[in-house]
Amino acid sequence: MLRNEAGTSAIEFAFVAPVLLLLLFGIMGYGYVFGIYHSVQQIAAEAARSSVAGLSDAERAQIARDYVAANAGAYAFIDPSKVRVRTQQTGPQQQSFEVAVSYDMTGSLYDELSRLAALPQPLIERRAVVQRGGY
Repeated sequence: MLRNEAGTSAIEFAFVAPVLLLLLFGIMGYGYVFGIYHSVQQIAAEAARSSVAGLSDAERAQIARDYVAANAGAYAFIDPSKVRVRTQQTGPQQQSFEVAVSYDMTGSLYDELSRLAALPQPLIERRAVVQRGGY
């Protein structure tokens, strides 16, 4: 009895391909999201470090906002128009200065990848805190 097995590989690939593509798009999506998470955290940390030069809270807040506005475009996958900065005093007796940077991923490659794989929420917020000097 003779059998023709020429199409076997194509049928096996048809079974495996959807799972392989889903896995591939999931890896790309999470890599993209983790890259943005890291960039937003770095922006917050660098803005907080640069704010140490301010003598008052208003000056610290302005320095942090200026840093983010000047440098957000240099980070991978970040659209500077979607970055928001919030600053506040924190800690016991208001001894710390916090810089919070938020970023909204909607309207980017995230939307396309989130249709193919389940991804985290599109709004990211990362914070960095620095102590007030002279302690």
